[in-house]
Amino acid sequence: VASRPVLIVAPQLEILLGLSQALLKFGYQIMTAYPEPDDLERGARMRPSLVILRPPAGSEERARCLGLIRADFLKRGVAVLALVTSDEEGEAVQKEARNIQVLLGKPLRLNELYLRLQNIFENARRRELRIRTELAVAHREPGIYREDFYNYDTITSLSMGGCYIKADAPHPVGTRIEIVFCVGSGTQSIRTFAVVRRHGQGDAGEPSGMGIEFEPLTDANREALETFLMSQLGTADMP
Repeated sequence: VASRPVLIVAPQLEILLGLSQALLKFGYQIMTAYPEPDDLERGARMRPSLVILRPPAGSEERARCLGLIRADFLKRGVAVLALVTSDEEGEAVQKEARNIQVLLGKPLRLNELYLRLQNIFENARRRELRIRTELAVAHREPGIYREDFYNYDTITSLSMGGCYIKADAPHPVGTRIEIVFCVGSGTQSIRTFAVVRRHGQGDAGEPSGMGIEFEPLTDANREALETFLMSQLGTADMP
């Protein structure tokens, strides 16, 4: 657990200390920050695995804080858990940043907090799971060629967040592409969009090709991909 750093963001020193003490008992590595731009920027540089947020009480301060959280942590896929004092506050927080999870924190029940953290990190573990595989994949850059034209290559590693495609002629880094591949027995087709994040040069045991990051998956695609990954644990590379 200690390898999972948690950033606590709260407007008051007493809240920071109280939450830090509770999470230290759970064995987490703790970092703290106030919901101010400079302090949140410093916290972002620490690369936390999770942010626990006590939103500021004022609507303007809360909106500014959530805007900063949304623009950095949520954009990078970092889990954010907001401790709220009422269901109404929870709805307001999720309206401004819909990917934030909320937990009623008044009173704060440590057993509920512990279980929620366990669930968050279990979901993160599943997202990070990457398998070695060989899957046929069709990919293309939308709008460049006719609709039935695809490049055909091989996926050599796969995770919930993306994959590595062995390819002699990879798309340029930053290109948005459409990809199609099948999982399971070959009957479940996943069609989605992705962005090319890097190129492999064929060294360090990695074939030449490109690493891509999936855009948000549909519920059906997410379920099919997660089921396939969990069935392939024998070939997994755990982070």
